[in-house]
Amino acid sequence: MQESAINAVQQILNFSLGKLTVGNVLSGIVIFIICHIVIKAVIGPIEKLLGKLNSDPTLHTFLRALVRVMLNFVAVCVVAESVGIPIASLLAVLGMLGLAISLSVQGALSNLANGILLLITGPFKVGHYIAVSGIEGTVKEINMLCTKLLTVDNKEIIIPNTEVASSKIINFSSAPLRRVDVEVKVAYNNDTQAVTKALEKAIAVTPKTLQDPAPFAKISGYNEYSISYAVRAWCNNADYWDVYYALLENIGKEKDAAGIKGGVPGMNIFMQDK
Repeated sequence: MQESAINAVQQILNFSLGKLTVGNVLSGIVIFIICHIVIKAVIGPIEKLLGKLNSDPTLHTFLRALVRVMLNFVAVCVVAESVGIPIASLLAVLGMLGLAISLSVQGALSNLANGILLLITGPFKVGHYIAVSGIEGTVKEINMLCTKLLTVDNKEIIIPNTEVASSKIINFSSAPLRRVDVEVKVAYNNDTQAVTKALEKAIAVTPKTLQDPAPFAKISGYNEYSISYAVRAWCNNADYWDVYYALLENIGKEKDAAGIKGGVPGMNIFMQDK
């Protein structure tokens, strides 16, 4: 009785469909379960290691997904070999499939590669105010395919990562301090020392301006109808726009208080008696 049961089990296990047998399928299932347990055991330390890296969270997510895909691919190869499927044939099929997919989504793959490059090199981070491709805004999101900017008038601009990586990037938030530059034009008949004092006072009464580096107000050029003055004041990066608009307002007030006239086009006419 026992021998007949063993023979029946062996017949079931030896039952084949092509090169596949029930025994091979069962062993493949067992190996797949073991591989799944091993992958879970390996993923834990890898995720802890990635968590210690000082890089963008989006890059962490991508690396975790990449590691999982690679480990699962190895598990599939091991299971395929155990059930009698040649790995060489499987790799050839996957290679052809991968080539076909890559040719059909070249643009997306280019954006993906450049997205990884941006996350690794880190020219900017979420929350930074940048200028790229002629567009200025605060970085709202950096993902694998595109970068999202939020402009000062609350418009969301989506730029493909390929365009971002190939453009000149200006990061206004990377340094702790930022300089406010204002150009002021006044008429030639104003006293230059009085103009300079008025501009220096405008800087002094503007809140959040710093004394180190020292502020600056000097003649920067002579134009056809006016004299140009360069007004420069330093502030903390987060205070830039507050200082910029307050400084413009204070410059106007101090010019009016000192009786300084702006530079406007004019013409001198000389009358000569014949």
